[in-house]
Amino acid sequence: EYGKKVLVIDADPSAGLTFACGIENPRVSTKEFLTGQFSVDASIIKSGERFSIIASSSRLLAIDIDQAISPAKLIELLASFDLVIIDTPTGVSRITTYFMASADLIVLPSTTEILSLRGALNSKDYAESAGHSGQLQLLITKATQLLDDEFKSLIDEDFALLEPTIRSSLQVSASQSQAKSVLTLDTKSEVAADYREITYLLLEKLELI
Repeated sequence: EYGKKVLVIDADPSAGLTFACGIENPRVSTKEFLTGQFSVDASIIKSGERFSIIASSSRLLAIDIDQAISPAKLIELLASFDLVIIDTPTGVSRITTYFMASADLIVLPSTTEILSLRGALNSKDYAESAGHSGQLQLLITKATQLLDDEFKSLIDEDFALLEPTIRSSLQVSASQSQAKSVLTLDTKSEVAADYREITYLLLEKLELI
């Protein structure tokens, strides 16, 4: 919606994002791209939502990340895109650390539940070990109420809190079941407005607008 040339890389072997885009069993996946078997152009699939995607599959589990192209080479190959969004696995993963090393901005989606926030704190440690020096951005999703000042003060030392939060909405699940974005299927909904506002904020942080 903001007129940027966007590439999404699904770097999660569970391929949830790939499936959400209506893609299954891609011929070329993130694994083949990262190991240099296929070019960017040969790896991307045009989605129905005005962005390109490099799809994932369970084959990514077999990757030897030491044999992947270097982070510097990755940046060079993706230079034609205004914005590259990479969806990485949750938990401990060398794949995640690999991408963190070349990220300009790291966004950690989380709920307000303690286990989810604990996972975000673990990601903070891995980002630091990967050499990422920027402050991590925490995005609260599935929010059912406004965040209070006590919660904000608890996370303030470790993260930059992105606001607004993404409210809990059945419209998101409904759109996923149709392999569509809520911005497409329910463009005037409150949750769509949340996503637009967060997107604009992130583009500002990246100095893309």
